[in-house]
Parts: sequence; C-alpha cells; structure tokens
Amino acid sequence: MLDEWYEAGDERFVDEVLASRSPAKLKSLAAKWYADARPFARTALFAYLDHGLATPDHRALVKGLFKAAESAKDDEAMAHFLVAVDRVVPRQLVSFSRYDWQTRQVISGQALVEDKSIPSRAPKKKGSRKEGRVEYGPLASFSRATRRYLQRRAWRYFRFLGHRDPARYGKAIRQALALYRDDHLVKPENLLDAWGLMHALYWGASADVQYEPKVAPVLKRQPRGITVADGFTLKALVPAPFCPKAWKGQEEATLDLVLDAKSRTVRAWARQLLERDAGAYLEKLPMARVRELLKSAHDDVQTFGAARLKTVTGVESLPIAEWLELLALENPEVVPLVCEAVVKHVHPDRLTLSQCLELTLSKAASVAELGLGWAKQKAVRDAKDLLALAKVAKASAPAVRQAGVEWLCQLLLINEKESRPEHVRALLDSPHADVRVKALELMKKDPRFGESELLWLALAESPWPEVREQLVLELSKREKLYAPETLEAVWAAALLSVHRGSRAKRAVAAQVAHRVVTHSKEAERLLPLLAHLLRSVRPPERRTALAALARASFEAPQLAEQVKRLIPELSFVSEVVS
Repeated sequence: MLDEWYEAGDERFVDEVLASRSPAKLKSLAAKWYADARPFARTALFAYLDHGLATPDHRALVKGLFKAAESAKDDEAMAHFLVAVDRVVPRQLVSFSRYDWQTRQVISGQALVEDKSIPSRAPKKKGSRKEGRVEYGPLASFSRATRRYLQRRAWRYFRFLGHRDPARYGKAIRQALALYRDDHLVKPENLLDAWGLMHALYWGASADVQYEPKVAPVLKRQPRGITVADGFTLKALVPAPFCPKAWKGQEEATLDLVLDAKSRTVRAWARQLLERDAGAYLEKLPMARVRELLKSAHDDVQTFGAARLKTVTGVESLPIAEWLELLALENPEVVPLVCEAVVKHVHPDRLTLSQCLELTLSKAASVAELGLGWAKQKAVRDAKDLLALAKVAKASAPAVRQAGVEWLCQLLLINEKESRPEHVRALLDSPHADVRVKALELMKKDPRFGESELLWLALAESPWPEVREQLVLELSKREKLYAPETLEAVWAAALLSVHRGSRAKRAVAAQVAHRVVTHSKEAERLLPLLAHLLRSVRPPERRTALAALARASFEAPQLAEQVKRLIPELSFVSEVVS
C-alpha cells in the first residue's frame, strides 16, 4: 500500500506511513521520498514532520529524512524539523515539599522532571545482542538522550546558518517560527522544552550567554533542558533573539510574523520586538497594514492593530464599508479604540439612517451608542423612516435601547401625520419587556393608538403575557372585535398562565361567565375554562371561578345541567329568606 499510494500521489499515503510499524520498509523509503521533486511528495513530507517524530519504529525513517535535509541545506525542511523536535522532550512541572533539618521548616516548591514513560535509553530485546549490534523492541521510540540530541542538532543547523549568512538565517528562522502552534505550547514547561524556539527568541536572556544589548540572566541552559533562573519567572523574558543582525531592518518581515504565526507566544514576541526596536516604523504604518492586523482571526493581533489607529496614515480615505466592517469586530478591547478613530475621521453625513440604525444593534455598547447618536442627527421625513427606527427596539445594549425607544415614542407623538399604528405594533412585538411597556404606555397616552382596532387585534396574537394581560383587562369593551375562537384562545392563555396574571384571571372569569350567559351556544366550549380555574391550587382563583359559575348558573338556569355534568362535585342551592 505504501508503494502503490506513493507512486499514485494518493493523499492517504501519509496516514499509511504513520500506521506502518516496519522499520526496514520505512528506512528504504527515506532517500526516495526526500529526493522526489513532485509537489505531492514535498507536501506529504511536511505533513509527516508536522505530525510529530515520536511514532514507534520510525527512528530510521526520521534519521534518514533528517540527514538528507541537513546535507541538502534545505532551510524549509529543517524549519519543520526544528518545530517537530522541539515537541519530543516533554517534561512535567511538579510540586514538591521537603523538610529542612537545619532550619526545621518544610520547604515547598516546583521542579521540572523528565517523563519517565520515555526510556532514558532505548530498550533492548532479550538475546538481541549479536556481533555488538543492538536491536530495539517493536514498540520502542526515541530515547530521551536521542531526543535531546536531535533538538541540539536541529538548532545547530540554524546557529551555524546565522554565523555564516544572517540574512538567510533570518528568513529561515521566521519560516520556522510561523509553524509553531498554540497546542505545541499549552503549558509553561512546553515552552522551556522547546530548545530551538527558546534559543531563537531568548538567546541573550540565558544565564551563561550575554549579547548586546545586555539583559538579565533569566534562563539557564543545562544539558537536560532549559530552566528559569532563581528569582525570575517567564514574565521577565524580553525579546533577545539569536543573531540580532537578522532582525535589524526587517520590520515588514517581523510584522508578517505577527500576522502569520499560529502561536500566541511567537506573536507576542514579535509585537514586543517591534514596539521596542521599531517605534518609528509603527508610527508611520499605512492603513492597509493596520487593516490586515484588525481583520486578523487572533484577538491579540486585533488589539495590536487597534493601538496603531492613533498614528496611522491614510485613514481619511478608508471607505465607509471598511469602517462598518471594523465596527463589527467582537473584540471588547478593540471596539472602543475603533470607535475613537471613527469619531475622529468619519463625519456622520457619510452614513445613511439605515447604516446608523444597524450600528445600534451591535452587542458592543460603544458602537451602539455611536450609532444612536448619529441616527438622532438624521432627518426623519416620513412613515417609512419611522418604521425603520423601530430597529432600536431590538438593540442589545439596554441603555441604548431605552434611549432609542424613548426617542421614537416622542417622534410618534409629535409627528401626527406620519405616525401609524404599525409603528407601535413593531414595539409591541419586541423581545424586550421594557420596550413593550413603553408601547403600552403610548397606547394610553395617544387615542390614535389606544383606539386602533389594528393594535387591539394585534394584542390577541402577541406571544408576550403582559401584552395579552392588557388585552384581557380591556376585553369587555372590545369583545365585538374578535371572533369566538380568538376570545377562547386569549382566555385560555390567561387562565393557563402559572406564574402571573391573577388580576387578569379574575377579569377572564367574569368575562367568560358573561359570555356563556349571552351566548349559550358557546357554553360547551367555555365552561371547561372555568372548571380548570376551579381546580387551581390557589384559593383566590378557586373562589373567583366559583363566583363566576354561580353567577352563570343563577342568571341562566338552563346552564345548571351543563355545569353539573362538567363538575359533578359542584351543586348550587338557592335559599329564599322572607
């Protein structure tokens, strides 16, 4: 399968290689695979290296590929190797405590210990020693000693490259740095275990090496790995790259690393390097580059780009569509900075009323406030504009929604010619209770809305209980507007409400009793509503239902039989006192 898929250029080839446990076959594949000039072979090689180098029985293949890439001075392949070997020596940060007999105190601390599941030396098979040769077990992987050697040798390639050709080294190491991912550096100990990465970024921060500019000796390089010097933490690290010449005058390439790096650690290092050594370059950064930063998928890069808005050049020519796209960002640290830039460089006249209202719907309060402030500066000409203003009823920011709805209600009261019941209905349908309360108050203030049949019919269709409750309280006056089925649905919804509506339920009981007396044909459908209320667990509701049933039975004696059939445990006795 390996040969067949390799020759065919099948994408399943890498998975088959990773699944193989045949050292001899894998060893024979190394030279042919590396020498293959097909794009498929190159892509497959990098995919294999990015997977990691700790797969059992792959020592021969890894060593063959490594030596081939090193001999060919293949910077790109060695970059992938550097990232891969930086992940093969995992240590664990453990807490310890010991008793000091001299001070008679318990001393606590933390230390990095090696992963004991990885053998210090490769395990041997029994009886496998033949003519001085050692054969390894079928599940053996690289030993800890071999892994450390691979790390040092991979970094040695780049170290020698930096001494011979700083420009080429800079290009190669930036290519490698862009390959590190966040899942490679989840814990602090993962960063310390990355031998090549730590030397590339913090060479001058080690305790036994000092380069200009001199920095505090934060790190200690030891044969078994890098550790933090006593009295320091990783927070004390500052950019101190190996071969500083490779980074001087490379501001554009460093900014590309900020944009392209997959690891937050590398991005943060590149940003710090730019802020420390390239302040003049950042001050003159064009808007095209700042826009790339702001549109990044990483929030830390967006924040870095937003900080550049104060000094960016060419921002005046940025189209409104681009500004609106930037205001749509969801980074809470970036949005306020973008709003400041918008206020400074964008005149409200460049936006339409519709665009301003779209801004009020933003989850970011600063953007919503900006949109509402600009919308209030626009002229509201006709009923169409008033209906568009109803969008403020859906604003996510409570303060913006409240201010926007109050402004809209004032406009509806003032513009008698243009305001319509449909505008109030849009507020009644809002998902926010505070908006619906304002709409109900508006119906009470203005007869144009309070007497609108359209609005009262809309109340019956509302999914919101407080709106239907308002309808129930006024239903006795407007009963003729509704069909019997609508009345029944409204009453049923009010009576079945568990958490609220005690006042409405009393009104419903009286309305149902009156309805069954005046419309005896509907009694068969309406009396079960009172029966349901009679069985309520709340005594006031039971008394309300009992009073309504008694009223209906005495006002229309022909209903007594229906009441008795529906509620056999209930009986009425009339008593005449002379």
